[in-house]
Amino acid sequence: SMLTTEQPPYTDADSRSQIQIPSLIENLIEQVAFEARKSEYIDQKSGVSARLTISAYENIYSVILRRMLINGENNAMARISDLYGLIASITGKVELVYEGELEGISKVAVALIGKSIRTLFVQYFPDPEKMKRSKAKNPYLEIINWYSDGNSTDILNDASQADYEKAIRSVPGLADVVKNYIKPLDKSELLIMMEFILHGLAEFSQLSKKKLETSTRFSDLVGSIFTNEKDEEGEDEEKRF
Repeated sequence: SMLTTEQPPYTDADSRSQIQIPSLIENLIEQVAFEARKSEYIDQKSGVSARLTISAYENIYSVILRRMLINGENNAMARISDLYGLIASITGKVELVYEGELEGISKVAVALIGKSIRTLFVQYFPDPEKMKRSKAKNPYLEIINWYSDGNSTDILNDASQADYEKAIRSVPGLADVVKNYIKPLDKSELLIMMEFILHGLAEFSQLSKKKLETSTRFSDLVGSIFTNEKDEEGEDEEKRF
């Protein structure tokens, strides 16, 4: 399956805690390394360290273990939003050309994650840009309209599994899109694919996605343009958490 991890889940020393990395996450990590190897901002003469993906897996585990400890949970599954924990892995394993230095390593890393999401998204679901121009029914319309009505979704980095599920399931139409294009999934796989749609729509400029210090916020694209400068830096929003 492209969705579930092929290896047994990671188990810590006391054999009680389990972390699952769905193969969607594995594929996204591999795609980040692939995108890095063709990025114009990265010095290809220096190459992209083979340790990038190893370091990325280590960082993903660290992010999830921290969340498990905070919430007192014994089982956890990687989330799409956990990918932003890879930024440290990417920054230490690549060298930038001058243009990349001007952009800044964090911006380059975020762009690599975004490109990876876009590349893999269309392997699972219809291209949102093509669907927007198509005369056929847009499968994402209910989701996009919900955000256009002023709704937003915050996925906190440290959210418990219950709170994560509540945030994802609050978006109407997400589950329907997954079920229409992906074969039957178990509950945790369904949730991660629902979250994947939000990230995919944002990367294809159908929704706004703002990475804040403590969360990832999805909202209406047009409405986000009119936010003030403080909101743009995430200052006002941070105070609300």
